[in-house]
Amino acid sequence: MLTLGQQSRFSGDVTTLNWIGPRPAAEVERNLGYAPGRLAMGYWIILLKEPLKPDDFEFGGTTLRSGGRAGLPARTKAADEARIRVHKDVLDNYGLGGYREMQERALRSVPMIGERRIAKVLPVTRHDENMTPADQYPMGGGGLQWTIKKSHPRLFLVALEVDRDGMARAPTFSVSLRIGAPYENRVKVKQYLETA
Repeated sequence: MLTLGQQSRFSGDVTTLNWIGPRPAAEVERNLGYAPGRLAMGYWIILLKEPLKPDDFEFGGTTLRSGGRAGLPARTKAADEARIRVHKDVLDNYGLGGYREMQERALRSVPMIGERRIAKVLPVTRHDENMTPADQYPMGGGGLQWTIKKSHPRLFLVALEVDRDGMARAPTFSVSLRIGAPYENRVKVKQYLETA
């Protein structure tokens, strides 16, 4: 169970906040490559609170491709797992030294605050083993995608909960993000997420 304001360690795929924003759930789904309706029951936004080091993450390409693999998601789990991992492809092409140099360069371009900070969405509706990868994780909008290694979970702030009705709750305020809600609500959430 997540608690707003808590800091906990997480791993897995991350992106930058500008691909999440304070947006309607359907737009976040399209940006990140979630099946339509995946965020309909609500979701959490967590924010990285400690600097990453090269050993902490692998390149996962972009949200155009799910799971850090090249090509589009497949119709079967076996075919999907046969897609080459972006991490392996980059490592094979540039070697360990080149890979690490690319990581260090990438880390310099991602700040700890602001719209390009590292963030992650945790859907209330969890992964469904019975859905095909192609249906569950369609092509997303093309945002940065890195994978924080399970062996190196990093500290994140549980910053925002968005419920099924589009109410966004932070530790110190709540506002509606429903379509038609005041623009000022999105501005407040955006400023909070960029600075929390």
